[in-house]
Amino acid sequence: MKRNLFIICVCLVSTLTFAQDQVFFTEGTDVTFYDQGIVDVANLGSSTFEHAAPPCCPEYNDKIPCSTMAYSGGSSLKFHYASVGSTGAWKATVFRNDWADIDITANNYLTFYLYSTTAMPKEALPKVGMRVRRLDDDSEEDTEYYSIAGFNQDVPANTWVKIGVPLKVIVDGAVPGTFNFTKVKAVVFGQSETNGVERTLYIDDVKTTNETVTGILDTYVSDVQIVPNPIKSIATLTLPAALQNETLQLAIISSTGSEVEKRSISGQQVVRLDMSSYVSGFYFVSLSDGKETIVKKVLKQ
Repeated sequence: MKRNLFIICVCLVSTLTFAQDQVFFTEGTDVTFYDQGIVDVANLGSSTFEHAAPPCCPEYNDKIPCSTMAYSGGSSLKFHYASVGSTGAWKATVFRNDWADIDITANNYLTFYLYSTTAMPKEALPKVGMRVRRLDDDSEEDTEYYSIAGFNQDVPANTWVKIGVPLKVIVDGAVPGTFNFTKVKAVVFGQSETNGVERTLYIDDVKTTNETVTGILDTYVSDVQIVPNPIKSIATLTLPAALQNETLQLAIISSTGSEVEKRSISGQQVVRLDMSSYVSGFYFVSLSDGKETIVKKVLKQ
């Protein structure tokens, strides 16, 4: 009896460890700046990004500012920027407050809360990547920065909204054998626009997490099938009968995060995917009901 109890306890501990969120940001160093938030001041070019210095050390004038406009707790990250032209670009890197490496391999989503002072189209959302240790020499390097428009909705003004992207976009998009995702250093936000629009965003609760099974899409994620995969030209997306009458947004997203196709589907259990004109490489097929998104990875040969 004692032996069985021990096995159960071990299993419970293992389950809890597997499901643990990996948090990058919840609170600023104080309500004016985050010491572990770094703006790449040297490479802004024509773009601007507000940055701050710690009260003690004015020479370190590259910190991401904070604000009391918070989703939870007492502070959030403040992104005040203007994205201009194609020479240079803003980049803001968010490390954990103890600068520690984080193992994200047990999680499947990167999420954060965002508040914009003006309405913004989803295409204007900052690109997202990660700073990760390399497998070959343990040095730190940024992944590519990915558009997250295909996984989210337009952002209304003056409302906290949850933004997310499947981690497989970042992990599977990396060159195989390059990065050690058990040693992730930071989440990196990057410029997505070049039109000079000035924006003020507040970002809070940046973490990797496991998607909670709460809705119809998550319930049937394993029943959504795409065949053949790899795809030479045409593939078939098959939905379970329970989703046939749902109105869904279907998007096909390239390995760099660009949305290459989008359409609405309803009343269909079998959907034709014509990828004959696509260049070879990995793509992500996204299905959204406006609240949840599920993603399937395919290879175009």
